[in-house]
Amino acid sequence: MENQELDLYLERIGSGSLEYNIGKLELLKKLHRLHPENITFENMDSFTGKVPSLQAEDIFNKLVKLQRGGYCYEQNLLFKNVLESLGFSIKIHLARVVWGSKDGTGTARSHMLLTTDIDNVKYLVDVGFGSMTLTSPIVLKTDIEQETPNGLFRLINTDGFYRLEVLKDEWLPIYKFTLEEAEFSDLEMANWYIATGPGSVFIKFLMITRVDKEARYALFNNTLNVRRNDGRKESSEISGPDQLASTLKNYFNLHHLSDELLDKIDEKLKDIQTHFNVAQ
Repeated sequence: MENQELDLYLERIGSGSLEYNIGKLELLKKLHRLHPENITFENMDSFTGKVPSLQAEDIFNKLVKLQRGGYCYEQNLLFKNVLESLGFSIKIHLARVVWGSKDGTGTARSHMLLTTDIDNVKYLVDVGFGSMTLTSPIVLKTDIEQETPNGLFRLINTDGFYRLEVLKDEWLPIYKFTLEEAEFSDLEMANWYIATGPGSVFIKFLMITRVDKEARYALFNNTLNVRRNDGRKESSEISGPDQLASTLKNYFNLHHLSDELLDKIDEKLKDIQTHFNVAQ
């Protein structure tokens, strides 16, 4: 990543100029907090029938210049490129998602995450898991509770996998992974399935999330949920294209969406609602 691109990225996440005397771990923590606060997780492309590009220049143009968001491959590939330009050594891995699984079974290895080593300590780095996106790197060490700005997490070693969990009323599993490195071709195949596979939730449902110091915000189809750090929860229904556009601006910092994209989203949401009503 060129210096000019790095400056644009730092402006995008509201970082300002880098402090030259900041330690490597503190720098990682700062960027890891600011990235998901300012670059929204969203699947608007796959939801409206487009396969997101994983080419570095396309991701940078979409997430930084056009001020869009993206899903895990886009988010973490951008973050990887930023960190590597700052001198971090980054490895790519794929995880099986178990979030929301009633019986604990996972998906295919479809979620992308990163690891890095700082002073001989390995960290899990992931700015792209939607509603449970980490807002801090966590030490790759099992059976210890790790505080982040937006929740308490832990890693469990089970059947040869690391399993990431979050504490709600109880510990809930998010995804499981090994430290086997993934190739770019693995990402391309997973991305293609996620964006085109008939069983993929990323083409069936609109999923947009953001997290900041106060709360986690999630739009699932027409339902907006706000879960504040103090435990309060709010939920509301979004109706019509005007309210959708306003919600995307006010809660998700998506201020520059084209009318064409908003119309496509609105039409598909109407189609989903029609099918739901018929099914009832």
